[in-house]
Amino acid sequence: MNFYAENVNIAYGKSMIVEDLSFTIPPGKITALIGANGSGKSTILKTMCRIMAPASGQVILDGKSIHSQSTKELAKKLAILPQNPESPEGLTVEELIAYGRSPHKSGYGRLNSKDEEVIAWALKVTEMEEFSERPLEQLSGGQRQRAWIAMCIAQDTEIVFLDEPTTFLDISFQLDVMKLLKTLNTQYGKTIIMVVHDLNQASLFADHVIAIKKGKIVSEGEPETVITEENCRQVFGVLVDIMTDRRTGKPLCIPYDNE
Repeated sequence: MNFYAENVNIAYGKSMIVEDLSFTIPPGKITALIGANGSGKSTILKTMCRIMAPASGQVILDGKSIHSQSTKELAKKLAILPQNPESPEGLTVEELIAYGRSPHKSGYGRLNSKDEEVIAWALKVTEMEEFSERPLEQLSGGQRQRAWIAMCIAQDTEIVFLDEPTTFLDISFQLDVMKLLKTLNTQYGKTIIMVVHDLNQASLFADHVIAIKKGKIVSEGEPETVITEENCRQVFGVLVDIMTDRRTGKPLCIPYDNE
């Protein structure tokens, strides 16, 4: 996989949000985009998966601009889980997951044995088998998020995008979802790109971190390189102590007020 942004500019109307952005997504790794609210993280994510078009520059996947590839071709390479996804009332978990097979079907073709096999696999990996016939609205927030992730991986892509996948979840479900993403990465080889607000989650679960401020990259690299006291001050405008987690060796971020 060769996936990168090259001199990308992104605008909303006449307002330039992101200017001259270039970076490469490491294959087979988890990349976390971090930054303050309004920094452009979600905008960059949407542009990388073609929900938005750049004003100039290009996003290249496997040697070709994503905008030169057909929607179906691209949907076989990358999947996206946006913030607050919505579904029709009464849709069951298994029916939702089946939508992930759409890029692999012709027209309104029925599910074949391969589709059924992948759906069963997605249910098993996300530990949603016992909820397969349950409507989404009857699930807890964490269970519902797992169902949406199952739909994404049923798409059978190498790359999975997630925009704030732990938002509105309690700490237990946040950890549950992040561990699932790590499993998808380490055991099934998924390249994962996600927007994350919690710096300690980014530190613990990501291999590569990109810190964004006002549409520009302030720092990128391994968590130990990016999640530093100076970068937190510059990117978020907060004072923090950075400690080393004795269990993982990863940096832990603890904000403080010096007043």
